[in-house]
Amino acid sequence: MELFTLDVFIAKGFVSASITHRVTCKEVVVAGPNSKYIKGVPKSRSDIPACLSVGKILSDRAREVDVYTASYTPRDRDKFEGKIRAVVQSLIDNGIDIKVYLD
Repeated sequence: MELFTLDVFIAKGFVSASITHRVTCKEVVVAGPNSKYIKGVPKSRSDIPACLSVGKILSDRAREVDVYTASYTPRDRDKFEGKIRAVVQSLIDNGIDIKVYLD
């Protein structure tokens, strides 16, 4: 098991992602469309380009605090496709090693 976990939350008009330390249960890095780095870039706050932007911002911040690997397990109601896959793929493309555990 990895020391850090990835959590992706997608609502109707909002996408957010965070990396949490598994032992202390503290969020190490958080990114969402309301961040000052991402405001104004995507037209919508919940489409695929917004998900890619959230993944890029999250990976940049994770590398700043020396987090290079994390694990991701989808929730029961989530499917690993679409917006969730875009966030995870953006993290992988930007240098964060994500281990995806599908049941």
